[in-house]
Amino acid sequence: MSDDGKVLAEIIKEVHRRLRKEFRKSGDSESVWLNHCQNETTLKQYASAMHHLATDHWEKLRTSDPVTSRINWTWSFLICYYHEGGLEKERLKSKLSIEWPKASGKESKIRVLDVGSCYNPFQEYEELDVLPIDLCPALESVYQCDFLQVSVGETTVLEGQCAVSLAANHFQCIVFSFLLEYFPSSSQRWTCCEKAQQLLEEEGVLVIITPDSKAAHSNSKVMKSWREALAAIGLERIKYEKLQHAHCMAFRKTSADRSCFIDDQKLASLMYIPQDFHNPSSDSEREDQDKVHFTEEELLEGFTELPMFDFLNE
Repeated sequence: MSDDGKVLAEIIKEVHRRLRKEFRKSGDSESVWLNHCQNETTLKQYASAMHHLATDHWEKLRTSDPVTSRINWTWSFLICYYHEGGLEKERLKSKLSIEWPKASGKESKIRVLDVGSCYNPFQEYEELDVLPIDLCPALESVYQCDFLQVSVGETTVLEGQCAVSLAANHFQCIVFSFLLEYFPSSSQRWTCCEKAQQLLEEEGVLVIITPDSKAAHSNSKVMKSWREALAAIGLERIKYEKLQHAHCMAFRKTSADRSCFIDDQKLASLMYIPQDFHNPSSDSEREDQDKVHFTEEELLEGFTELPMFDFLNE
């Protein structure tokens, strides 16, 4: 990445670090988030940095090396799942003797809610009907919305450039691309995932993409933990792939067995990120802040999370 790109990335990382630091100090994630949402200067700086980093740097890489792009990955997955038989394959794998509803045909656009959209990168795809929302949009085509606070209702309500309510059981896909690591607490990440489950239609998919430039197995313990938490609310992981700089995952909404639920607090604790456990006091310590240490047994188990398990190739 160029020096300019590194500066932009550092602006984003510094906001994340500051939020985690404030949360560790106060222990009150709600007040930390509220104060952050009221800081217009920081929000606009963050939005501008993310917009320029994505369009000036990631888009160039997307053109020169398409397989590294999280946008390409998401679009390709959705086309395979909804238009090329992926959904039907998942139904066969479930081995349930029920009458499934008719799957949407290629003529139907896929209803997508892009959370933390910033600049609406999916608008170029004619196969998608996208509702882009962001806490502080970089472009007017994106609706302002705090996903943590927005209500879930019978219909989606848009007022001006704001999304004030989102329709339950409506969206075929919800995208969390570089979103969950923004939040300073695991409980807030869990709230986002629970809300996504409410907003997805049956058999809809939650796409989660989280940054990580390390080898695929390095943070497999984290990915396994997320998988366990989401499975408890009927979000079954059906696809995983490690790109050069990100983990890409898709979770299919199914009916969960609520009798097997772990309590919400336990499930929320599973939505951790490596940075949650580090309190860097110097720049040198920051270099080690995203490491998760494994026992030998955990490391061996982590290899089951590698991207060889791809439902489209079965």
